[in-house]
Amino acid sequence: MTTVDLIVKAIEEHKSIDFGYHGYERIVSPYACGLNNNNEIKLLAMQTGGGSTSGVVHKLRFFTVADMLAPAESAEPYEAATEEIEPALKEFMKFYAKC
Repeated sequence: MTTVDLIVKAIEEHKSIDFGYHGYERIVSPYACGLNNNNEIKLLAMQTGGGSTSGVVHKLRFFTVADMLAPAESAEPYEAATEEIEPALKEFMKFYAKC
């Protein structure tokens, strides 16, 4: 199973995932995955646990899928998307999955 397959499954089943990213473990609720205008595969997700460079954990973020390390389904609860994701969805030119 590829990382994109795992993300798509998590979006469809409303499951959280965890992975290493830029030196921190992250726990996220994934909302969308697809290509951006730079032809990069991106994940839009609410980070709900782990760490970050900024020190802010609970935040809507984009992640570059190629930079994700050892992604796996998490036992942590999924946090449903809110209306605030709509503006961020405009960053995608093609979706593999979205909630």
